[in-house]
Amino acid sequence: MSAREPSQRLDGAGSLQVFVLDIDRKPTLAFEVTGLAEAREICRDADLWTDLAALTSDGVPVCGPNSTLGLRAATPEEIAVFRHAVERAPASDQPTMTFLIKIDGVMVVTAGPERD
Repeated sequence: MSAREPSQRLDGAGSLQVFVLDIDRKPTLAFEVTGLAEAREICRDADLWTDLAALTSDGVPVCGPNSTLGLRAATPEEIAVFRHAVERAPASDQPTMTFLIKIDGVMVVTAGPERD
């Protein structure tokens, strides 16, 4: 997995940042953490990879054994989608992760910040 230093900070140094995991050059999963080190830690989580390998999008595994992985700071549009999803997610003590792709078997009511 490769990572680029985030080019943007939200609300100043030390604040939360939204990162995106690209799988096969496709923006796939957005999540918010305090920085690149924490983002890398999340991306090393074995349970996350087990889940990603088990999920499909249009019948294709989200992450296969030969998938190309990349970690990067989210674009403004991806941040908006992430924030939109967080606002609609049930309260939880766990970190919120948002898929940026369609996941088979999951019904999405709102997919972008322009819809309510």
